Amino acid sequence: MFKKKFLQLLIIIIITGCSSAPKETVPKIKFVPDIEGNEFKGITKIEDYLEVNNYRNKFIVAAPDHKRFSEFNNFFQLGILTAKNQLKITNEIKFVNQNNLNLSEANKNFLIGPLSSEIVSKIDGLLLKNQALLLNDASKNYSISLSQKSQISALENYLLQNEVGRLGFIEDEDNSSEQNTAFKNKWLSSKRDAVTIGVKENPSTRIENFLDVAESKSRFQIIDKASFSDVEFVPRTRKDFSQVVISTNDLSRLYEIASLVRFNYGLNYEIFSLSSNFDQKIDENEVSLHDIRLIDHTYENKFTNDLPKSRSFCLGFDAMLVSYAIANNIKGEIRGLLGIYKFTDNKLVSRSYIN
Repeated sequence: MFKKKFLQLLIIIIITGCSSAPKETVPKIKFVPDIEGNEFKGITKIEDYLEVNNYRNKFIVAAPDHKRFSEFNNFFQLGILTAKNQLKITNEIKFVNQNNLNLSEANKNFLIGPLSSEIVSKIDGLLLKNQALLLNDASKNYSISLSQKSQISALENYLLQNEVGRLGFIEDEDNSSEQNTAFKNKWLSSKRDAVTIGVKENPSTRIENFLDVAESKSRFQIIDKASFSDVEFVPRTRKDFSQVVISTNDLSRLYEIASLVRFNYGLNYEIFSLSSNFDQKIDENEVSLHDIRLIDHTYENKFTNDLPKSRSFCLGFDAMLVSYAIANNIKGEIRGLLGIYKFTDNKLVSRSYIN
């Protein structure tokens, strides 16, 4: 009898102990609404959607070898730490060499990186999806990168939204841009139309012909000679497209070609240039003067005109921002310094800003 009562009491104690044990809570999904527009309007205020930081483990950042990529690493890590400070992230951040990455440790924490396309292709899909953000193009894990995809996506998305079916392409034959060629091929492969010219040195005449201004000037000269009074003259540029994409790897050529379009009465065209192929400092006065719409990250950061430094810093900042959102189950549209990140159908799609 005593043994039976003791067993009953022991069972009650076990059940009571189990029922009072704290249960691990899974954070609810928080959605960030979309913001209209392609321009930079500030980064997403994560704190507005996060009552408490539910993620408790470390963020492990797998960066390239510091000796070989010292400048990139300096500004990339500065971006990571700036985001940590600005977002008031209390988690430990550990920087490691991507070549010495320990997957076992990474899977117990949140992995940011690596950047090497070769390493990314090897580990893509081996990590828990909600505990990793790879920094080169991946298909199974979430990823963001400095590749041309987000810029092409931004320009294509803008043109589709505005129902553009025909484009003008001006290609610098001496400094051709593979990135712009990739965009043009994608554009034409979707059975959309384009008018293309190539330019070399002294491209003024070619651009005149491209905009059909040369013919207007010839007609004016005939009329002017036959007339006894002054004739007002404003050449009409062609109207079969309203957007021009300039393809070059040289910023000074971009300014020159854009200025010739404007000089030859192409004042109403939207002029675009993809810019991840540039590695010089941008002259904001030239961009503003010729009204060029650059597909790239915003200038609103510490390293405004120095593109290599700025991209490195912005990638670090955005990697920390997006990783913090993923770790805390925040979905929707996240806006960083480098671009717009949208979670759709369990995928992360990146789109650059158009400034």
